[in-house]
Amino acid sequence: MSSLIHLYLIDEDEFPANLAGDDESKYQTLLDITQEHAVRWQSIEMNMRGFEPALQLWDAVAGNSKILLIASFNFYPNKLLPPDADISGTFGFFPTEMVQDLFTVMQEEYDFDIDSLEGKQIIEGIEKDELDEVNPEAYDIVRDKYFVTFRDAAEQGKSIVVLIEQ
Repeated sequence: MSSLIHLYLIDEDEFPANLAGDDESKYQTLLDITQEHAVRWQSIEMNMRGFEPALQLWDAVAGNSKILLIASFNFYPNKLLPPDADISGTFGFFPTEMVQDLFTVMQEEYDFDIDSLEGKQIIEGIEKDELDEVNPEAYDIVRDKYFVTFRDAAEQGKSIVVLIEQ
């Protein structure tokens, strides 16, 4: 079953510094703010078995920080929710400063050849730790959509929100 992964651009200042309530009500507020103030920039239709390994590969190529995977699923503006928040969905967030830093690395590594020896070693490491294989076509889609979104957000001084409809 495919999921829709939406990448939004938003001004980080749209999010409050504090929120009251339980985790779910805070999450719903973040969704409402995103729907009201963000612009959907890119969307990816892909099942999670293709998306996650492709995102892991792009992360490994672009610095191996694991931040792409973590921040795409479980990161919140202004630390409004804890990492173990009890919420009904996912919420990914890349602050403006992180967008700038990650785009610089993405730009340097965009043309990395995953068919090279180093690329094959990275893929082997990902597939060893995961149940799913890396699909090169899924990687190309994820790399391209994330690259364009990070490029445009960096140019505009915006943050990125990642919402996943499953």
